[in-house]
Amino acid sequence: MPGDPYSALADQVARIERAAAFLANGMSLSGCPDASVRRRDAMPARLIGNGLRELDLFLTDLIVEADRLDRLGVAAGVDPGVHPQRRIFSAAEAWRRAAPRLGLSVEGRARLRQMRAAQNRHCFGAWRDAGSGPALQHACADYARLAGDVLAAARSKAG
Repeated sequence: MPGDPYSALADQVARIERAAAFLANGMSLSGCPDASVRRRDAMPARLIGNGLRELDLFLTDLIVEADRLDRLGVAAGVDPGVHPQRRIFSAAEAWRRAAPRLGLSVEGRARLRQMRAAQNRHCFGAWRDAGSGPALQHACADYARLAGDVLAAARSKAG
């Protein structure tokens, strides 16, 4: 149904999943694993950190919107956009605020805090070691998984 807010949440989850796959595959959705590894290895740490921050912000906005729908109900309609004076800039903080109401796991917040620390290491330092490639892929997969968890929780609360 057009205008269905849960459909809009599902669209946001799909965007997060695509963005996570794009970043995890070395900025490409190519089916060639060898080329993806070469591209990912060539990405500067700052670019990786910025990509992870974008995923974090996408997830933050998803959590805030799911929480808004839970508080106000479907009759509240589609939100006209982010409200800068009240914006939350961390998925871990959004998770902390919304988790009890939406029924999200406490472990999700702990994982988001770990991923935020990794973003900062990538953005503000030259942290780049042999384990950073798999860690990036795990973080991307976790962002996509957590987005799916938020959607499932919001839909289950809607009845």
